[in-house]
Amino acid sequence: MSRFEAATAVTKRDGGPDGGSGGYSAELDPGYLIGSALNGGYLMAVLQRAALAESAHPHPVSSSFHFLRPGTAGPADAEVTVLKAGRTVTASQVLLRQNGRPLVTGLLTSAALDPAADPEYGVPAPDVPPIENCRPFDPRQSRDVIGGFTDRVELRFAADSFAALSASLLPGEAATDRPAPAGRVELLGHVAPAATDGGAPADPVAFLPLAVDALPPIVSVLRPWQWAPTVELTWHLRAVPHPGPLAFRSRTDLVSDGWFDETVDLWDVKGRLVAQSRQLARVGR
Repeated sequence: MSRFEAATAVTKRDGGPDGGSGGYSAELDPGYLIGSALNGGYLMAVLQRAALAESAHPHPVSSSFHFLRPGTAGPADAEVTVLKAGRTVTASQVLLRQNGRPLVTGLLTSAALDPAADPEYGVPAPDVPPIENCRPFDPRQSRDVIGGFTDRVELRFAADSFAALSASLLPGEAATDRPAPAGRVELLGHVAPAATDGGAPADPVAFLPLAVDALPPIVSVLRPWQWAPTVELTWHLRAVPHPGPLAFRSRTDLVSDGWFDETVDLWDVKGRLVAQSRQLARVGR
């Protein structure tokens, strides 16, 4: 079992003939902290484990989460309310609490996908260099605890993306007065479970909630690095990933009035689009 699998494990609570009627306990892992708050993708992965435990369908095809307050390491409770249990899909409402306070709430719809299905049409993967030709970097690294998030997730960036992120850490005016990039603001590279985390989980779908929210905020291309809290994130599972690193493209359409959007698409090693996400976040203060 990888550390990620252990870190996202949930245990059915005792009580009632069904053992808790959708109530689960979890122990949130400090290794997924970014600064003093747990990564939102990690929290989504915990809730996904709980929701799928209540579903007859194995694949989370559509998930939407609202982030109410930061989570910290330690005990937490996940509540799952099945809204519909059909032959094709199960729809569930989920809520993660810590110390009695709600952290994340959302809706998750699960179904069964055919891992061998060939798409009738699929947008091609971007021209991302092979992972061995990309460079590891994360502006959050200096703020992580020892053995923290950058040891849990491997992020590697294409040359232009690496340069753009590096500029976010320039001191003072050098970072603030960077010229706006020409064309679309985006990041390209690869994301995978880190070998130091025990490698990939047995179920590659389990890693996807973390993968779509593992990247540095896209506004880091435009301004000095700072924490950018997610308000809402929706992601779709489009295909069951073939094992291996995922190519990513992250972009934004608008940064305005203290808010920004971020879209992340992931492709597996066979070039299939496997996940799409879109989030609304606050520009860090």
